[in-house]
Amino acid sequence: METKINKLNEIDKRNPFTVPEGYFTRFNEEIMNHLPEKEAAKPKTVTMWDKAKPWVYMAAMFMGIFFTIQLLTRNAVNQQQDPANQIATIQSTQSTDDYWSKVQITEEEFYEYLEEQLVKDGYYDYMYNQINMN
Repeated sequence: METKINKLNEIDKRNPFTVPEGYFTRFNEEIMNHLPEKEAAKPKTVTMWDKAKPWVYMAAMFMGIFFTIQLLTRNAVNQQQDPANQIATIQSTQSTDDYWSKVQITEEEFYEYLEEQLVKDGYYDYMYNQINMN
């Protein structure tokens, strides 16, 4: 064991790598001297149109939306205000009102009709089963 320690002590402790005197003080200058000359890039000129383009596009979009909404609402209003359409609607409601005002049916006939509809559609069985389940 002592032989290994003795061998380690025999090794020279000085650094085998050396740097020339003042190497790092001139390092940047040397690197810059070796690089090729580069032209400075001219800054791109921004025109007025390039600056205004996003705003113009946004204004056009809002105008398109505005005119689309105007077109859709104007068609809906025109359909509601169409005189022929209004007359047809009024006549159809009057004809149904006239029909029901002329029908003479007793209360008992009305309840029989409702009961037939309940049985026919199966609602009577559904309601009866719900009541019996409780």
